Amino acid sequence: MEPRTADFRTIAREVLRLARLLPVPLTLYVLCAATAFSFVDWTFGDAFTWFEALVLLADGYLVYVLTFLLMAEAGLFADGKRGGFLAFLLVSIVSGMLIVLGTLALIIPGLILFARWSPAVCDVLVCNEGVTDALRRSWDATSASMFALLPHAVLAMCGYTAVSLLELLPDRVLGIAPLGFVFIANVVGAMSVAWGVLLSVATYRLLMMPLPDHASGDGAGYAPANGAGQSPA
Repeated sequence: MEPRTADFRTIAREVLRLARLLPVPLTLYVLCAATAFSFVDWTFGDAFTWFEALVLLADGYLVYVLTFLLMAEAGLFADGKRGGFLAFLLVSIVSGMLIVLGTLALIIPGLILFARWSPAVCDVLVCNEGVTDALRRSWDATSASMFALLPHAVLAMCGYTAVSLLELLPDRVLGIAPLGFVFIANVVGAMSVAWGVLLSVATYRLLMMPLPDHASGDGAGYAPANGAGQSPA
């Protein structure tokens, strides 16, 4: 079966539509994540501590819950939810490490991997058939829409780059990064993560969600009731 396609504007509209579904949780995530990471940066500096590891783990769980809520609200659990936080975390870690390596190598490979694997975390929540299967299905499903997804991947990567610049430049000039700069940097970072979550759910819905026999193919409707009774736990 030929993979479905979606152009840049269709993906962007879907991302914005999803953002309008849950504006409060998205905003709360950005503020909580930015505050937590700003406290870690300001208190411990560059030293990696167990407290920072706990904050990272908590942030991962919040991203998982946010992804679950968006998928449930968009009606993507019609056939139930099979994967949990551990499956989500494994896919995120494996794909994230490979994306970082690709970015450090030549930048472009990292962007391609980010774009092609964006719906994998959603697929593992629905199917839970393993990390490699989720990444493979995501790679296959996005093959025809890679160039439409790349600009969205660039936007997310620019956000991550801005975080480093906002923290490093004042530190180089002033010798210390003011708390205001640290907080703004972490707000941008949290917004980039939220954008990545929205992009993951949007691409899964447009390119991987099983279509009913009577589907029109325009991807315009939602079925929030399909997520009723599901729990992220």
